[in-house]
Amino acid sequence: MKRVQIHHSSPFFDSDDEASLLQVLRDRHISSGKRTAFLGKCVARLLHRKWALPVQSGTDALAAALKIMGLKKNSKVAVPAYICGAPLDAIAIAGLRPVAVDIDRNTLAIDTSAVNRMKDVSAVIGAHLFGIPAPLHEITNRNLIEDCAQTLAVDIDGMRVGSIGRISICSFYATKLLTTGHGGAIAGDGMELYRRAVDLFDHDKRDRWEPHLHFNMSDLNAALGISQLNKLEKFIAMRKAIARRYVRALGGGALPDSIFSRFLVVSSKRAAPALIRIFEESGIEAKRPVFKPVFMYLGESRRKFPNADWAHQKIVSVPLYPGMEESHVVKMEKILEKHRDELSCWPPA
Repeated sequence: MKRVQIHHSSPFFDSDDEASLLQVLRDRHISSGKRTAFLGKCVARLLHRKWALPVQSGTDALAAALKIMGLKKNSKVAVPAYICGAPLDAIAIAGLRPVAVDIDRNTLAIDTSAVNRMKDVSAVIGAHLFGIPAPLHEITNRNLIEDCAQTLAVDIDGMRVGSIGRISICSFYATKLLTTGHGGAIAGDGMELYRRAVDLFDHDKRDRWEPHLHFNMSDLNAALGISQLNKLEKFIAMRKAIARRYVRALGGGALPDSIFSRFLVVSSKRAAPALIRIFEESGIEAKRPVFKPVFMYLGESRRKFPNADWAHQKIVSVPLYPGMEESHVVKMEKILEKHRDELSCWPPA
């Protein structure tokens, strides 16, 4: 394998980000404070929510969401079969049980019809994956947690992604659409849920001890997030501009309905490992977008989840991100054009 010349993912930083971080250090208040509170207001506005609380990771946000819903211990939670293992961590923290559900091949999101047929699940985790908005508003379970870690600032059927579930969660990890380093947020509309979340995080000055989750984001992370959020529209435009070039290189025209937190390709001839090797031989880091899907961690048979298994076997994610060097974009165009007879982007336009 050649030495990697083009990395799969990279965050984008500029002088505004540096200035924001430097100001926090100069103010000497780096724990959760006014910047964290302001980021929460910004995220709530972005998601069309009444409130949002920044936390230390998307997994923390998901665990807190499950906690404040007041679900009975060992209740079942439906989770997409094709998603990373982080939801399993959150479900375990909350003392609940995961139930994998196959995905819709077009959106790669949880199959809403399959979820709606399930009568014994107390909550549903639904995610808009890889920049593709999914019809999660079709889910009838009241306790929908909407994961928009990879898809922000877009609408579906006139509704803002992030405003659909009873609770929404975000991740601001280093490879997401915007980053705070590690970080995330929990958001909603119901004020009783808000009070439960605040109480869950606020462990200080208590007359009586109760278990709490020390999940609050620091002002240092929040300052970076505020600066990054100001560039989100620019980031998405940059991603779409590169995606348009990739689609043209593949011989296509219109862009798929995506903001391209990942650019996904499938081969008509090869499975994912062989396709990844094609890019590796040119010094390009390509990956399966989900290293190991939830259904595999749960030891479930692949036959029960044909769409999730198809996605795992066939889909590959290739480099696309704001600030990508022009020479790297050109190199990607050339390799996509070279293999255009067997490659196509996913989802199709």
